[in-house]
Amino acid sequence: MYDPMAFCPRAVLILSLLPLAACSNRLTIADIEAEIKADIERQGRRLSLREVRCPDNIMRQAESYFRCVGELKPEGTFAIDVVQQDNQGSVEWTVPNSTTMLNLALVEATIQEGLSKALGQQADVDCGSEAYRPNQPGDRFECRVVGGLFAEGTQIDSVLVTVDPDGNLKWQERRQRVQPPTVTPPAVEAAPETPPVPSAPEGASSSASGNPPSEDCVNCRKQATSPLERFVIRRQITSHPPIHPSTRFYGNFNFYANPLYE
Repeated sequence: MYDPMAFCPRAVLILSLLPLAACSNRLTIADIEAEIKADIERQGRRLSLREVRCPDNIMRQAESYFRCVGELKPEGTFAIDVVQQDNQGSVEWTVPNSTTMLNLALVEATIQEGLSKALGQQADVDCGSEAYRPNQPGDRFECRVVGGLFAEGTQIDSVLVTVDPDGNLKWQERRQRVQPPTVTPPAVEAAPETPPVPSAPEGASSSASGNPPSEDCVNCRKQATSPLERFVIRRQITSHPPIHPSTRFYGNFNFYANPLYE
């Protein structure tokens, strides 16, 4: 005999598992809200959050995006962008700049871009160790320019950031006049010393090089003539008519030993 009630417990069991299976494919929103709240307070500067609220019933899906809302104490709300990294529930989140909250990493990137365009130099800006700070009108803080920038005889070491009454950010460079860096010219190697030219031996004539011998060399030549040559010279001086001035030679006495004058 067929007993329909025999199958009821099994049917109830199957139906009761369906909601659990559906819930297991959804994000655990309470855990995500607690994690975001704790991270912002830990990385922020004097930040205390009342709560973080995220949408319910978010299905697990890689690259899916949703937005949460953070609420500061005593007041003020700001947006939190959340993106799922995989189908296992891993998420990444970021806080965009707003009139309530400042993301200092985004502030640094904005200042770096402005300095690079204005000065044509790569800038590295550091606004401190905190990642977030409340955006309060009238507030001001300083960001350091790592390594400094040089422009028009001045050095930029920092940037002053101020918040206007509407919560908008303005920044200006802090400059100080400095001496331009000294450029040392490259060292020039000394030219090798030229070895001294050896002097001619005493009594040597310079006629081989084409230069007329010096007076000392001429006297040396006179003294070095043979007795016959000296005799011919005396004979030439005493018996031969004097040489016409237009044909007179200087610095070369070879003509005295010419046999034509004997």
